[in-house]
Amino acid sequence: MIRAIGLIAVLVAGPITGSQSTLPQAPQTRNPLEGVWRISEVVTPAGNPAAKGVEVWTKDRQLPSVVIFTRRYFSRLEENRSRSAVAPPKDPQNLTDSEKLASYEQWRPFTAQSGTYDLQGSTLSLHVIVAKNVSPKPVSRAWELKFEGPDAFWMIPTPDRAATEPRMKLTRLE
Repeated sequence: MIRAIGLIAVLVAGPITGSQSTLPQAPQTRNPLEGVWRISEVVTPAGNPAAKGVEVWTKDRQLPSVVIFTRRYFSRLEENRSRSAVAPPKDPQNLTDSEKLASYEQWRPFTAQSGTYDLQGSTLSLHVIVAKNVSPKPVSRAWELKFEGPDAFWMIPTPDRAATEPRMKLTRLE
């Protein structure tokens, strides 16, 4: 009994006194997406209605955006074009048609979505859980990633969406 108590005391005291554990530990690999990013460049293909038939390249994009990746989750907030301030409604419970339209126009160029993601090789699959724009079915989108070092990467739409959806370059903030 005394030997058992002594053995327990040695096992418990070992970690407290700073002795090294002899248990094998799994190697920790850092996910290259983890962190906080901003959308720094966008290439809108000519097939996108917003491009009006001409590929549009926006370098040094100044519109606000924040994209956060944790080990399993992501969150993306961005303005797609500049927004102007809207006067508060006179009666928030009974908006006029012009107040409804002004509010819609103010929030239309804003993107917000969060969910989980999977990274398999260079393919990123986003699985949206919540978004500003409601979809009748769950939304999952795949992107090909092209890294430009540890602090920048491109999100490139899969070939079935490449003619209409923009390519985005993300630059690390943190």
